[in-house]
Amino acid sequence: MSRAPPTLLLVEDDSDLRDALVDILLAEGHTVAATANGDEALAWLESHPSPALVLVDMWTPRKDSWRLLDTLRREPRFADLPVVALSSSEERHPAIREVLAKPFDREALLAGVRRFVHPLH
Repeated sequence: MSRAPPTLLLVEDDSDLRDALVDILLAEGHTVAATANGDEALAWLESHPSPALVLVDMWTPRKDSWRLLDTLRREPRFADLPVVALSSSEERHPAIREVLAKPFDREALLAGVRRFVHPLH
């Protein structure tokens, strides 16, 4: 019996970029849950097992990514959950383990993900 691929939670408000990132991550062997903002990500987290990694765009229109990070930091069940921020500036928040500076290419994205999660193939 084979294991299910690791699930990544992606939070990105730009639908074209979100779709492109999902395609890249799926091709790498991950399962991806994609949300458009921090509030959607929080709702997803409430009804699913914890993902292996959260990739979060820091500058969604309502700036609710910060609320997401505060929740991840505060909730004990998310204490070990790695978070990679996708941002055009260096972000500081205790929940963030790494910042992937925008713009980034495919290899930079995959290298950032591989530091925390290993695909099955």
